Amino acid sequence: MKRWKEPLWGLAWVAAAALCLNFAADVLRPAHTDYGSTWEAYLCEPEDSIDVLFLGSSYAYCDWNPGAMYGASGLTGYVMGGSEQTPGITYWYLKEALKTQSPSVVVMEGTSLFFDRYQNYTQINLGYMPWGMNRVRAILECAEEDKKLGLFWDLWFYHDRWKELTAADVKKALLPAGADHLKGHTAVDQVFQQTEGGPFLSEMRQSEEVYRQNLEDLARIARLCADNGIDLIVTINPTYSQYVPEIYERLGEDVLVSRNVRFINWSDHFEEAGLDPAVHLYDGGHLNQAGAKIFSAWTGERLLEMGYAPREQTEENAAAWKAAAEYWMGRGS
Repeated sequence: MKRWKEPLWGLAWVAAAALCLNFAADVLRPAHTDYGSTWEAYLCEPEDSIDVLFLGSSYAYCDWNPGAMYGASGLTGYVMGGSEQTPGITYWYLKEALKTQSPSVVVMEGTSLFFDRYQNYTQINLGYMPWGMNRVRAILECAEEDKKLGLFWDLWFYHDRWKELTAADVKKALLPAGADHLKGHTAVDQVFQQTEGGPFLSEMRQSEEVYRQNLEDLARIARLCADNGIDLIVTINPTYSQYVPEIYERLGEDVLVSRNVRFINWSDHFEEAGLDPAVHLYDGGHLNQAGAKIFSAWTGERLLEMGYAPREQTEENAAAWKAAAEYWMGRGS
């Protein structure tokens, strides 16, 4: 025992130090309840209770409001997206998300297929993923070299936030997270003022090599869905920041190469969805809160028409979804 006493004390000290550093990181890391990467709230959803999993960039989390969709269709959903999220990161998000949910369909907003390999929010998109092999592999594969250290060691990014700490930061680290009415949605209220003249069209700016790499990541997403018996729909949502029609035609052809995938271009479907560009756009690309409510209800109705049906929920979760739908009913109208 004497021989083991010193090593055991050493191990105990290392374990205590690790716990303290982990707690410090939890306190210093800002809470993230909207604008994507809302993993804490997602993991509080009852297992296998989500019908529709929405993926993608801010075009996903601004445009789809699962609470509003539930109110119109009875379909439950969650937006597990992130700001400027690349298809490579989206693949790892889906792989992690399927640990607790088994949706009938994954709906991925496809504008990210035109992103560069690295965008502006890698730190947020990967830094809030749960720890495990999916996060590790996502960091190694999808993060810029200068961000990898901080993504493996949170304090590298947030050590100087101690000056801004509040009681809410400490409370956030001590108390368990809970599900919320957002369901991954971000509600924005501004109204876009430059709709005169209709959508503005762009040519594709990324290289052919990057586009092909993004399509390879989409193929991985499609295979993962197929292996789990999940349908995959890739959409372009109603937007004024459009590409020329030839780009979408090519994207549709390239997307359909993967098995078990449906491509839908809703970019010009404002009238069909009941949207008014002068009222329901937040900016050139995203819908505002009022527009998202309308588009989400319309999306739910389209999914019902495609044959996706609500699964049975526990009495408690059905009540929670009803409360979420009622919460949004009077907001952003």
